[in-house]
Amino acid sequence: MELGNRYATWVHFTAGAHSGIDNPRRTKRPCRSANRPQQPQKPKGHLDMPTDNVTPQVVDLAPGGAVDGSHTAPTPKNANAPTGPSRPQDAASIRDWQGLPPDALILVPASVSPTPMRSPDGVWAMLVLAVDIIGDTDTDTDTDRAGEVALFGGQWVGEQPPADDPYDGDVVVRLTRPTCPLPRDQVADVEMLLAHHGRWQRVGQWFGVDDSWPDIVAPTAAAVMRLHCDLSESVAGFEAASPPVFPSPMKWSRGGVIELLDAGMVTAGDEVVWHRRNLGVCHTARIRADGALVVADGRAYANPSGATTALGGNHQNGWGAFRRASDGRTLGDLRTELHARRKN
Repeated sequence: MELGNRYATWVHFTAGAHSGIDNPRRTKRPCRSANRPQQPQKPKGHLDMPTDNVTPQVVDLAPGGAVDGSHTAPTPKNANAPTGPSRPQDAASIRDWQGLPPDALILVPASVSPTPMRSPDGVWAMLVLAVDIIGDTDTDTDTDRAGEVALFGGQWVGEQPPADDPYDGDVVVRLTRPTCPLPRDQVADVEMLLAHHGRWQRVGQWFGVDDSWPDIVAPTAAAVMRLHCDLSESVAGFEAASPPVFPSPMKWSRGGVIELLDAGMVTAGDEVVWHRRNLGVCHTARIRADGALVVADGRAYANPSGATTALGGNHQNGWGAFRRASDGRTLGDLRTELHARRKN
């Protein structure tokens, strides 16, 4: 069964609402009360001329168009909340901030790197490494920006890998020339694929999109990555408080590192680390004998991507994030080497 029949994927389109502010000059004047003292009538033709020393009164408008009688500037939302370190805006700093590989492309924010409209020669697809949708995983956020794409990063993949267990859960996008002639040159067709149950299955497709395609496809990528991670953890049957590391006859093979264990490329108890230098954080985990990653607080994850998503607060591909502490090689490098061995 196609994964597209099992999961509903969608693309969010947001539009800002325009709200008008009533003109205070159109406010009706109150009716004169019978008990209110009458003002003396001025002679016909008399004009009140402003003097030079009169300072005009400025009326502050509160949010929503209401007149703020206190004339006090509104307090910004979360004004007393800690600001924390400023978010980096250049590609190198964002990669360090998120713990992404050195060759990762940062496509959102859009000002960081030029948006590719075609895959380079000899490249099969772009592996989605990180997606951050504001308000998707972090509840303490500005609701005015909820749903906005804060990060989209990827990595070129030269050769199509198998969609078997070590690659299960990977999400890629492919950029091709538009199938239908269009008057604009800088457009592309975008196809999104998910490695699941031994097949690269299409989970999204967009035709004739411009260089804003990372913002368009990011919500779908985030939804697919989240659903697959949740499914993997559910199938594996892991609980939040897992038992200590010990040899187990059970092997959670779907999307885990069990293939690396069986090939002897890692061993039970090996430590893997995820450095996020700009945050000053180093996440550690140990490989359990059943292929799970057990993080420092005891939680276990069947898939490296499930661990990085839980630790990072956004959707991350854990194969490119976690490195073996003994030599600094990523789990993604190890699975690529395993794939090369099997081909030979």
